[in-house]
Amino acid sequence: MKHFFTVLGGMGTLATESYVRILDQRTPTHSDQDYYDYIVVNHATVPDRTTWILDHTKADPRPALIEDIKQQSLLKPDFFVLICNTAHYFFDELQAATEIPILNMIDETVKEISRIKPSAKKVGLLATPGTIKSGLYDGYLEKAGYEVIKPTQAIIDETESLIYDDIKIAGHSDGQKYHHLVQTMVEDMGADIVVLGCTELSYAEEMNPETEYPVADSQSIIVDRTIDLAKKQKQ
Repeated sequence: MKHFFTVLGGMGTLATESYVRILDQRTPTHSDQDYYDYIVVNHATVPDRTTWILDHTKADPRPALIEDIKQQSLLKPDFFVLICNTAHYFFDELQAATEIPILNMIDETVKEISRIKPSAKKVGLLATPGTIKSGLYDGYLEKAGYEVIKPTQAIIDETESLIYDDIKIAGHSDGQKYHHLVQTMVEDMGADIVVLGCTELSYAEEMNPETEYPVADSQSIIVDRTIDLAKKQKQ
């Protein structure tokens, strides 16, 4: 392949499938040859990112991710797509392991908020406990001039249940739980828009898209950025 990109996935697998499905659906095609060339690394055995962020005595996901990047860099993809919000905690280390650019999902998501909700001033965040408690999104949002609305512990617990119990373990999305989380962030916490800062939440949005509240879906946004960049490389 002359031009292709590599998807660093498996964190989790259903979220990776969701990314690929949306990517292919949004690609303008008239034949098989119109789709983009890409490699999907579904590295499902990468240790849990949140577990390590909250407790450094647990299994470290960085060696596995860096090994993937170094192996794939030998194939010379045009760019990498890291489709796990929480893994962006290691973004600088991962980018330092290769000269090939890695799309920054968090940066791209925050940039898109002004288009989705131009009047937004308060941005709510739903994500894994690792992303929330590490402040992963905070700097990007504050630099862009937004007030960050963090979830309460009760919302974090309910979000964690949706991500881990329902999607990662049971393999399905609880639509009622997902919509209740978004509704609570807007109506009770005062958010103007809610960032879906976990690809499992993006999967929940894909499976249950009828929410009436504005969301910045990190996975949907990174799909669009992937297409933009792949289109330029293909020309």
